[in-house]
Amino acid sequence: MRQLLFLCAFVMLLPLSQVHAQKVVTHQNLLWIRYQNQIRFSPTLNWQNEIEERWFVDYGQRHHFIAHTRLHHRFSSDVDVGAGVTYSRQSAQFPNAADNLVVPEIRLVQEINYAIPVSERVRLQQRFRVDERFIRINNGSELLDGYSFNWRFRFRLQASILLSSLESTSKTTLKIFDELMVNAGSNIVYNQFDQNRVYIGVEQSLSDDISLELGYMKWYQQTAAGNRFFNRDILRFTFSQRIDVNSD
Repeated sequence: MRQLLFLCAFVMLLPLSQVHAQKVVTHQNLLWIRYQNQIRFSPTLNWQNEIEERWFVDYGQRHHFIAHTRLHHRFSSDVDVGAGVTYSRQSAQFPNAADNLVVPEIRLVQEINYAIPVSERVRLQQRFRVDERFIRINNGSELLDGYSFNWRFRFRLQASILLSSLESTSKTTLKIFDELMVNAGSNIVYNQFDQNRVYIGVEQSLSDDISLELGYMKWYQQTAAGNRFFNRDILRFTFSQRIDVNSD
């Protein structure tokens, strides 16, 4: 764990050592609306899906549409692995851009999740995810033939804290996480550090199978140019559903 913390600190300092031009930071406010479901085939096998719309608050313009689908296998109550595909359509990074080119991306995803029960109320969750990103080549105003490729490595540490009573059928859970993302590949020159996301939110279960979550995220991202960064404040709303098809 100590080695991982040193690695994260080193990667986050990379932009400071590599960028010689003046740093430009753009602040933006966004709204993310997400639907996710988990289809359980058995106690060890489930299929997870997400659809998320991301919008600029100030201009009401779409920033990003993204959809995930992953198959997960649980080895124990604390460890599971997943793999799947992500499809996204990235609009312009500025809502008032003259060319609002929408760039498609296909992403292969693999991940491992490890949970650490701290107490009856507190649970720590670690997730390591690898993205293989195929992004449509473009010149900023039109799409070109082919896709560029790069790796992205993601590590997230999350704490889930039960706020309601242990006997309550309606669970209220506080979630806090920090996720670091790092780029790799021959076309990555300046932005080995991709982004950092810090989140706090509250999930309220409405039944055993349905819950709502509202949270705030701080998203700090470096662009491929190296000297430009986005500092984003995000309000995220999530509707979650579990569908159990296990007949046992």
